[in-house]
Amino acid sequence: MKKVLFGVLAIAFLASCGAKGNGPEKVATEYLNALKNKEWDKAKALGNEDTKAKIDGIKGFGGDAGITEVKDVKCEVKENEAECSFCCMKEGGSSKLKLVKEGDKWIVNDKKELGGADFGAELDSDTDEVEETLSTEMDNATSEEK
Repeated sequence: MKKVLFGVLAIAFLASCGAKGNGPEKVATEYLNALKNKEWDKAKALGNEDTKAKIDGIKGFGGDAGITEVKDVKCEVKENEAECSFCCMKEGGSSKLKLVKEGDKWIVNDKKELGGADFGAELDSDTDEVEETLSTEMDNATSEEK
């Protein structure tokens, strides 16, 4: 009886060590769902300072991260970094998200200036169009004044 109990406990222990727990896939999935559902504080809690700045930027531009659904989250881990792919963005297809491991905890490392998971790509594109339009309008106004 003791051998059976020991065997069951050993299997349970080994299974708990192999469980993903708070692995990068789980953290990425929670972060993406928080963005999709506009749960800004929850998303910020899962990221570093760069990620928090990006979330503030998303909020400032209408609060649409461009995520239509969160599925197929798969992460490739190299030491203390993970690159996760996922589906689905408004533009279609999948996108990528980076995470880093700090201590025993995975956190999202979504840098605003690099586009990270391309959540800001639509916003960046809109901003470029606005800047181009303003530049053209200013050139036209200057030409008319002469």
